[in-house]
Amino acid sequence: MTKMLENVKKLSLGSRRRPAKTLLMGVGLLIGLLAVIGCAQGSYPLDIFYEMHYQKSFKAHEPPRLSVPQSAVGWFPAPKATSFTDDGQHLFQVNCSMCHGQNGQGDGPVLQRMMNVYGYTPVVTPDLTSDPVKAMGSLGVEGFMTSGLVVMPSFSKLMTDEEMRLTAEYIVNCLQGVNPQAC
Repeated sequence: MTKMLENVKKLSLGSRRRPAKTLLMGVGLLIGLLAVIGCAQGSYPLDIFYEMHYQKSFKAHEPPRLSVPQSAVGWFPAPKATSFTDDGQHLFQVNCSMCHGQNGQGDGPVLQRMMNVYGYTPVVTPDLTSDPVKAMGSLGVEGFMTSGLVVMPSFSKLMTDEEMRLTAEYIVNCLQGVNPQAC
C-alpha cells in the first residue's frame, strides 16, 4: 500500500511540473520575441549589415559638407560625339538602320525579328519614307529621336544635338527625297 501511495505522489508531482515547465518555456519565448522585435531598427528587422558605411559612427568621420551658394548654377558639359564623321548617312547607318532598314522603309533585321518572333506590332509606322513621316519634317523626326517611342529608345543621351540634326536632315533630304542635292 505504501508503494501505491508513493506512485500516486510521483504522478501528481510529475503532472504539476509539466505545466510549470510549459509555462516557463512560453514566457521565455515571448520575452525573446519581444526582445527581437523591440531591438529592430529601420526597415530591416535585424541589423545584419556590418559594413562601415551602414554604421552611425562612419558619418562622424566624414568631413564637414559645405552648402552650395544660392547663386550657383549647375553646369553639365555637352555629350561627346559618338561618331568620327559628321555625316548624316553614316550616323543613320550606325544608329537607325538596324530597325528602319538601309533605305528607311522599316525593313531592318531587328524590327523584323521583333515582329515575326515576338509578335510586336508597331504603333507608328517604322517606314521613314511614308507620307505621315514626310509630313513631320526634320523637326518632327528629331523630336522622335529625342523622346523615343515604345521600343525606339531615346537618342538624347546617345547622340549630340548636332548628330541628331544631321541624321534627321539625312532622313528628310536623302531618304524621303525632299532635297536630293544635299545628299
